[in-house]
Amino acid sequence: MPLANRLCLCSGRLIGIFYLLGCIASAHATVSEFTADSVYAQALQIEKEVALLKRFTDNATVIAYTPVKADLKPSHIWQKAYEIQLKLSIFRHRQGLPGFSPVTREPELNVSLRATWGQMLRTQAEITSIKAYLGIQEMVTPAAPVQGKRLIDVFDKLNQISYELDSLNGEAIGPRYIYAQVIRFNEDVNAILHKTRTEDTAVPPPGKPDASIQDLLAATFSLLSDVQRLQRQLGIATTDFGEFRKTDKVASPDVFNLVILCLTELETIKAQLE
Repeated sequence: MPLANRLCLCSGRLIGIFYLLGCIASAHATVSEFTADSVYAQALQIEKEVALLKRFTDNATVIAYTPVKADLKPSHIWQKAYEIQLKLSIFRHRQGLPGFSPVTREPELNVSLRATWGQMLRTQAEITSIKAYLGIQEMVTPAAPVQGKRLIDVFDKLNQISYELDSLNGEAIGPRYIYAQVIRFNEDVNAILHKTRTEDTAVPPPGKPDASIQDLLAATFSLLSDVQRLQRQLGIATTDFGEFRKTDKVASPDVFNLVILCLTELETIKAQLE
């Protein structure tokens, strides 16, 4: 099934869940001893390691990155680190090494900065493994401590690193990787349908084999809208992702990023439904 149709089908199937969910008490937020500053410093360390990999592969491409302005949560940072792990797996394949599956986690209503820190450490460990395989003995210096950073600053730094990895891999993450994440989303919807005993009456939309990248982004925003309707019905706070809406110069990483964010938001629903 074309990717745009798969996204639309997921939205259609979510609609059937809306009327069968009651309000469920919210879980308490996890208190974390870590701060945005400490997580940002870890991101700087990863940035240094990626720069080293680029030097090793004689990649001198300079990435122009525009920061986003959004009120994001630790869960979104965690998922961005997941994205970086996926791109590191792609890099391994390109170097003739076996790939790996990025670390996932059990659904949580509120992801702590402690969990985000752990995800960053896993990312760092994977880079260390890659360097050992490739015989890179050079070590990067420790990142200097920082102060006054916000969660959006951490997300921006990881997003910038993600684009650097696209450069390292020689191409932006493409439709087949987006499709794989949509399949993950579809399986989560299946689990919610089963949990709520909702009959699946969604009908696949007509095929659109000529769907553009703009169509894919629009379909993903439609899917996100349905997820947020479910969140509001369950009393879960939603996030404004308007900053990620684009009408021109849309590229596959824009769609991939939004699909990843959709998955992050769906995790809160899964957690609420236990």
